[in-house]
Amino acid sequence: MNRVVGLETEYGALVHDAELSTEAWPARVKNYIFRQARAGALDLHYRDYEEPPGNGGFLLNGGRLYLDMGHIEYASPECRQLRDVVAYDLAGDQLLQSALDSLGANSNVSFIKNNIDHHTGATFGCHENYLMKREAQFTPAALGALLAFLATRQIFTGAGRVGQANPLARRDHAMQPLKGHKQLGQKRRGNPQPVVTNIVAAQPSLIHLSPFDHPYFDEPRARRALDRLSGAIPAETMRKMNAAVDRDRKAPRDVAREFLAALPQR
Repeated sequence: MNRVVGLETEYGALVHDAELSTEAWPARVKNYIFRQARAGALDLHYRDYEEPPGNGGFLLNGGRLYLDMGHIEYASPECRQLRDVVAYDLAGDQLLQSALDSLGANSNVSFIKNNIDHHTGATFGCHENYLMKREAQFTPAALGALLAFLATRQIFTGAGRVGQANPLARRDHAMQPLKGHKQLGQKRRGNPQPVVTNIVAAQPSLIHLSPFDHPYFDEPRARRALDRLSGAIPAETMRKMNAAVDRDRKAPRDVAREFLAALPQR
């Protein structure tokens, strides 16, 4: 497959004890993964308005884990094989489960993959990312074929549910009975607009195509840096650099400079 692909999965938090907070546990698990398990490196700078320092970071497997509007989002690394995409997606599940096991919370807290938040009516989701040639055009013929596949595949792969989303159903925290029916897609009862240019403005729907153009690799300095870093950071080296920042209180810039200086020149 001559295509770079990846997945981003949003996890809802489910607690089995009324005294526990669904808002606190995503942050606790994120902090455990980076600070105790040392499975990656936390961001030490702002990535976006809603992604302050410490909100998330890159993992040793090349993926990324961060908090998105209060819930955990896990992004797989870029993959060239579909088997690898599935393997890294399952690795995200295992990473969260192992964190709950280590925190002793596996009997009271769960993370779920679900497209509908029944409490607020908000939508969660799984984002599929495909690297496209910049000159590729979303012509009516190409777009029609893609949308037809993305819509009909739910029939034979399954992404639906039984019920309906109604945030008023939990008024005063008392669950009211709802009459539901089988839906092929969990978001099907939303806005059917299939293509958006800004994912922030998107409304719940069956399918969203969000074309983004991030030409990072066209920047000569970024390209040289990426070429040097490609495959050059083994897990043990990453742990040592994390310890230099977290334990020894070294400046991240100094740690990075020491690492780059030690790399063989190309």
